[in-house]
Amino acid sequence: MKGTSATFRWSVIGLLLGVVVAALGVSVWTLADKGVAGNPGKKLDSLLDPPRDESADREKVLAAGRTFVQRFNTYGPDLLDGAGKMPDYAALGELMTAKFRTVFDKNVGYAEETVKQTQIGRKGTPYAVGVASLDDDSAELLVAGIVQFSLPATTDSEEQVQLEPLRFRYEVSLVKQHGTWLVDDLDDLDDELPSFGEASIPEGGTPGGQPSGQPSGQPSGQSSGQPSSSAGEGQ
Repeated sequence: MKGTSATFRWSVIGLLLGVVVAALGVSVWTLADKGVAGNPGKKLDSLLDPPRDESADREKVLAAGRTFVQRFNTYGPDLLDGAGKMPDYAALGELMTAKFRTVFDKNVGYAEETVKQTQIGRKGTPYAVGVASLDDDSAELLVAGIVQFSLPATTDSEEQVQLEPLRFRYEVSLVKQHGTWLVDDLDDLDDELPSFGEASIPEGGTPGGQPSGQPSGQPSGQSSGQPSSSAGEGQ
């Protein structure tokens, strides 16, 4: 009887050892099949630290650039609060790096004052967004589109007159901070001025870096045709 019990225990132990050996075999096959080409050490590293998903970063960068440019160029009387401020427009700073937000915050007051005095509205529409360069933590985008302006037909009139749209072509610089792509600068490629982040504000003047300018209240005469294809790959 004792011999039978001993035989049974050894059979169980042998079965467990077989399971362990099989599991180790599966693990080795996984490393060989899913690891990168090269020595076993590199294969293991590739599983522990997988390569960056460039396609996912590309989509996030394109979305961040498109959203920023649209919101940057869209504001008007409907955003003014009782104090004559545009808090929803000022909240655009959340999409920027601390450095660029400092510059933007200094310029928001000019936009608010312009809207209060003229009741002008503007709406930005990006038509083409392309990646000029992209690495682990920085990117450059080219964005093309139009800004549509509107003014009251007469003083205190609710009727709006649509002015001729203005085209824009921007270079947008982004950096990745804590996993989020943030705008670090914006340059209007057609105004021959410094980028928005580098422009200074002349005393008593208007921000030197305000892209696309402001219309005088009359159609500008500038063509409102489709943005140049030089904006890069459309998205």
